[in-house]
Amino acid sequence: MSDHSAFWETPISIDLDTGERLVLRSPQDALYALVSDWPVNGGVHQQRAIDFCRAWLAGRMPAETVRQAFILAALEAGVAINDDDGAGSSVGNLLV
Repeated sequence: MSDHSAFWETPISIDLDTGERLVLRSPQDALYALVSDWPVNGGVHQQRAIDFCRAWLAGRMPAETVRQAFILAALEAGVAINDDDGAGSSVGNLLV
């Protein structure tokens, strides 16, 4: 089911508390952000997104489902989500 070289159709850009912007193009990028750069640990949606990323790596989860779980984790943690051109995006647009 998963292709480990696959990218999301639409990347997700997030702004960290450090002022750094990360562009996430795949569940693998998301997993790294969730475990290495996440500003709030222990959130329900954070853990679910981590679990979904790992399920994707094991071939048991579609990449776009992982993307949606990541967006919920970002909302939970108050992480700013941006589209490619740097303008803020609404959650509804990102979940489509």
